[in-house]
Amino acid sequence: MSTITEATALTLDVAALTRQIQANCDIADAGSGSVFSLCGFLLRLRDHYKWEHGFNPWEEPEPSDLLEWVEAREEKWLELGDETFQPLVVEGNVYQPFDLDPINDCLRPQGLVYGAGYVAGMKPSFLLAKIVESRSVGSLTMDTVDRELARDLFVTPAMRQGNRILARRSAMLFFIWDQILEMRPSAASALRYALHQYGLDLGALRRSPKELGPRLHEVAAAELAAWIYHEIGEAREDTFGGTLWQEMVATYANSPVEILARVLKDLLADTHPDGLLAHIIGGGLKSSLGFYVAFLRSFSRTVFPEIREAFEQFVPDSDWSIVEQARVRGRGRVIEMVDSLIAIHETGRDRGTDWARDEIIAALIEPLGIPSASRGIH
Repeated sequence: MSTITEATALTLDVAALTRQIQANCDIADAGSGSVFSLCGFLLRLRDHYKWEHGFNPWEEPEPSDLLEWVEAREEKWLELGDETFQPLVVEGNVYQPFDLDPINDCLRPQGLVYGAGYVAGMKPSFLLAKIVESRSVGSLTMDTVDRELARDLFVTPAMRQGNRILARRSAMLFFIWDQILEMRPSAASALRYALHQYGLDLGALRRSPKELGPRLHEVAAAELAAWIYHEIGEAREDTFGGTLWQEMVATYANSPVEILARVLKDLLADTHPDGLLAHIIGGGLKSSLGFYVAFLRSFSRTVFPEIREAFEQFVPDSDWSIVEQARVRGRGRVIEMVDSLIAIHETGRDRGTDWARDEIIAALIEPLGIPSASRGIH
């Protein structure tokens, strides 16, 4: 990581930049409730409160304080209305909010990194954080960040911007705790198995979070090191080719088709020979396998049922060949679905977007038997 030079320290007003970026985060969040499922939106609001007030993930605020904060936040979003994003002033230069490279050229000598992009539902998302480690992973650069100075409601443990991967320690810690606290029955056995690899008991964690919660720092750090291989797999995946995937999510934004496209892209990354599952298998990472199965949402589980079946067969005797076979079979099916998705989308250029959307839902989504309630973005 680069050291802070005296000139940079004098010219870069970190506090002012933080305020500018946080203002854009607030604008991005205004009206974003429809992007998430209700449960997901409420969870993100609670986590945002904890981040803003310096809480650990396992520390719960007073309900009255949280409610008051949510009401104030809603009023703020109403006031923002149709506000547009502010340009960022960095070292006397003015940049547009999505000018990543020149902004980061200014920030990296200060030990900071800036993130900006469009996430689920084409929601804009911004981040300013302090780099604690920077290293190369093949042709990619991975920045690990800890303290996040500005952020919006959308939080993911790792994300890729071109050839750079942002790995977020705090986000990983919150993500793991949220999975423990809001545990889905279908995830219980895999989550219990994963935590057991660290000598932790799921029930004890839920009963005694203040005493046992701090041990999750070790878990989050280790799992984040594995999690980045999803991003590596994504960077090396070319099944969609070019900018076709970006075109699809923009064309079918806020529809089940967008969710399908995102699920398929994620599974392509996970099952890539250089992706997350191959890394888990190659490293014999039992905890990461358990967490992977536990964290899969219903849409992904339905598209990739082999991994759950393989996990259940794996647990008794730790035969990694079973998991590898599931990775290969699952990848084959996902590629077939992507080919069908692309074919319908391309036909839709002549027959219209509405036709393509309906055809994709009828041909690829409805046969999966996924209830409409599970199509929301969590």
